[in-house]
Amino acid sequence: MKTRFLNYLHFSRNERLGAFALLTVCVAAFSTPAVLQWIRPREVTDFTEFEATMKAFRQSVNTTADGMANAFDFDPNIASEEDFKQLGLSEKVAQNICHYREKGGSFRKPDDFQKIWGLQPQDFKRLQPYIRISMAKKEGSEQDFSRPKPANFPFDPNTATEADFLNLGLPGRTVKSILNYREKGGIFRKKEDLAKIYTLSETDYARLEPYITISTPSHVDYAVRPNTYANGSSGSLKSKNPVDMNRAGIEGWMSLPMIGERRAQQIVNFREKLGGFSSIDQLAEMYGLPDSVYQQIRPQLRLETTTIRKINLNTVSLEALDAHPYISRKQAELIIAYRSQHGNYAVPADVLKIKAFTDNAWWVKVAPYFGTE
Repeated sequence: MKTRFLNYLHFSRNERLGAFALLTVCVAAFSTPAVLQWIRPREVTDFTEFEATMKAFRQSVNTTADGMANAFDFDPNIASEEDFKQLGLSEKVAQNICHYREKGGSFRKPDDFQKIWGLQPQDFKRLQPYIRISMAKKEGSEQDFSRPKPANFPFDPNTATEADFLNLGLPGRTVKSILNYREKGGIFRKKEDLAKIYTLSETDYARLEPYITISTPSHVDYAVRPNTYANGSSGSLKSKNPVDMNRAGIEGWMSLPMIGERRAQQIVNFREKLGGFSSIDQLAEMYGLPDSVYQQIRPQLRLETTTIRKINLNTVSLEALDAHPYISRKQAELIIAYRSQHGNYAVPADVLKIKAFTDNAWWVKVAPYFGTE
């Protein structure tokens, strides 16, 4: 048994020679690279030019060797978009900061900076020691940092333009509030009325009050207000002659109670955008017209002229269609897209083939203004 086991460990002469040859080849294959490296000196690559290029690049983008932006003192209320990029913030975050300021936002303390959408906590922590907000900006909470130094000059709040209000040093949101108030029919009849604008600070009003001049024409609506008598009935200093809604001009509308020049102009503009009134009740849909005013003037309204300016669905542009008070931008896009895909409309009712138009009340309102010729 022992002899049989030893026979397995016995190699013939040829087998021993073969194993030795294989071992020699393996040793030669693995040792050759080391021998060649020892015989032939290693080539040294010169990275001097590359390192110089990288150093210049880092300096151009104002970064340090570890890839972090060099921080420097900055005021987030006045720093430019490029400044924020050099501070290591992404382009999107830099734009968000600028948009926030353009909408009237301001940073009154360093912690306000971390409220910017998209700003990473680690970026805020890195930049917080470098935020410098001047005392003038901290104290003037309503100051618009993008505005030039305010100028003082006489102005009528009923007729002053947006540029006038901005030059007077009012914040953008306050200017919008004044313009919106006027567009809705509001009138400043005395200086104190301007102080009622809720976004106007007491400081700004006190500064501008000596320059407010209310001209006589702005009192036109005093004759518009109905007079209430002791018996509870109401009357008006204006004429009660019927008004043809599709033919009346500004003066015609001004003959109605509680309709001044500004409101009359708004009604005429609304009629032009519609293409004409198809029913009396359409006037109640006008933005900025109080229902109390509409109810008082309705008995004097007539539709003696019913000519409607039609919209040619086969030639109208997207912009013209979108300008109509009854048609939203999305609806206009659907109407134009359907025409592009299926060709001209045979009849206005083909609009209802668009699956998105399921509101029957909308169709009843807009149908009189649609045409195909």
